[in-house]
Amino acid sequence: MYGKVIIPTDGSELSFIGVKEGLKAAKRFNIPAVVVYVIKPSSYSISFSGHEMGGLEVSDKEFLREGFRKQAKKVLSKVKKEADKMGVSLEGNVVEGIPYQEITKLADKNDIIYMSSHGRSGLSSVLIGSTTDRVIKESKATVAVVKANNEK
Repeated sequence: MYGKVIIPTDGSELSFIGVKEGLKAAKRFNIPAVVVYVIKPSSYSISFSGHEMGGLEVSDKEFLREGFRKQAKKVLSKVKKEADKMGVSLEGNVVEGIPYQEITKLADKNDIIYMSSHGRSGLSSVLIGSTTDRVIKESKATVAVVKANNEK
């Protein structure tokens, strides 16, 4: 039915709801899963009390980039442990770019993307997170949106 399951995560508790459902789908369809963590280049900007701090040196940006990459690898390790428990084949990707673009690049029309309705930015008055909304609009793949809420 599908070639692979694409599972985006930003490492948040809310996005992990979509991760778990995506891994379940991979198991159910007996297909491999691809988890992706996208680092936005704008993450290298530092703000202080709402004001942009300019003049970051290249070494400062590299330091920030490396920090984000380490965090991403920790997240992928957590997903890998979950996939291993479920017996799901998993490929992990850390990429830099605009999240919806990087997510849609990984999927073709024969794939399915499983993602949470919201991630790091959390639930707000908006019905669906902006990255999720853009993936739905831009992707050629089927997109399954998992309702993300942290209510127990």
